[in-house]
Amino acid sequence: MYRDILVHIDTSAACKERLSVALKVAKAQDAHLTGLFLLPYPEIPRFMEVQITEEIINQQRSAMAETAKAARTQFEETCNAAGVAFSWQETSCPASEIADTTAMYARHHDLTVLGQHDPESSDPCSVSEMPDKVILTAGAPVLLVPYVGKFDTIGDRVMVAWKPYREAVRAMNDSMPFLEAAKSVLVLCADPNKGARDTMPVPGVDIGERLKCHGVNAKKESMNASGISVGDLILSRAADESIDLMVCGAYGRPRLRELMLGGVTQHLLRHMTVPVLMSH
Repeated sequence: MYRDILVHIDTSAACKERLSVALKVAKAQDAHLTGLFLLPYPEIPRFMEVQITEEIINQQRSAMAETAKAARTQFEETCNAAGVAFSWQETSCPASEIADTTAMYARHHDLTVLGQHDPESSDPCSVSEMPDKVILTAGAPVLLVPYVGKFDTIGDRVMVAWKPYREAVRAMNDSMPFLEAAKSVLVLCADPNKGARDTMPVPGVDIGERLKCHGVNAKKESMNASGISVGDLILSRAADESIDLMVCGAYGRPRLRELMLGGVTQHLLRHMTVPVLMSH
């Protein structure tokens, strides 16, 4: 079970549906929900400090405080209406460390709910490293909510993008609270035997049998991507099966300050149509 859930709150239009998804999960899991609101401040070069008056800095801080106050009021009212236990975490951080700060908080929660990156958003937290860097560095599962769409159910019909790799195993383990409660589960292996690790024989090991031990009666399916990418194949099957939650290992690694994500992971992050649970 997920007992403590973190949701990133910002000023974007998509935040309302993100919070709605987080509340649905928290209520189903009888979990405590923490709203994380970041107050990023610019790192001003020393040679520019003399050109920015104290009055301007105070005006910016006052505006950010008012924005945070309004967001907190909306969050608390929504949580109270849903009957979910909650708390509020408001944190200042350098604008260059938004993703790092979010990842730090994510490490102290069972599940973190973030929004898909919206390149059109004007919210100061909508940076290119979010949510990519959080997924790769948090060490805990991240539930991503698309910035477009309304999601009335979450976790009734789950699809697991499966490969016998560490990342997929981690994602499946981290998603077990969803899998055990789901009405249907599809385990999809796209392009089986394409990589060397796929062909390694593991006698007596069947992922379907393992899921049965958790009370999950999953349907297994293997498909070859012919003429389309693996990412498009996964999204297509999700649409065919009316999936309302996808589970996927996040393939890639951070290298210094550069994010290195696998092709399928990047494709899903950019083109997701339903919430996706990712683990690395």
